Amino acid sequence: MIGYLSVRKIDDKYVGGILIVDESGIPYEFKYTDPIIPTPLQKILYGKSLESYLNTEVIAKSLLKKIENKPEVVFVDNSVLTSISENVFFAIQTVSSSEQIDQLSSDECVIPFGAGFVRISSSKEITKEKLERLRQLVEEIDILEPFQRLQKALEYICKSSTS
Repeated sequence: MIGYLSVRKIDDKYVGGILIVDESGIPYEFKYTDPIIPTPLQKILYGKSLESYLNTEVIAKSLLKKIENKPEVVFVDNSVLTSISENVFFAIQTVSSSEQIDQLSSDECVIPFGAGFVRISSSKEITKEKLERLRQLVEEIDILEPFQRLQKALEYICKSSTS
């Protein structure tokens, strides 16, 4: 199973969701947070760290704890979220050149994907075993498509919470 975790700020509300899919992209589990609107006092007390705190500590970590089906890999669309677990990877489509590939650190990789590449990074070193599994996933499925579904679901949740 593969996890997709996203935290969004929509109309001054922070909302997060995690979608667990099988290797065919079929949903197994979906959890989300109720939209969070920080108070003026929280904005003052947390300052610039508020968004990072809400994204990682309040939303992302709580979503990982809530899920019943533990995925082998969780993809996120915000690199800040890679710090929440060693099996969390930031993935983004790129048209990377071979020069950029040569400059990768041990916590990132670039894998051919469609007409371009997908750049994957982690807060930890990507082992050969993890790299091989990531390559396999990229070859078998469109690893970025579930983010589109997740984003639409989070937008729907935010709009539904106001009605």
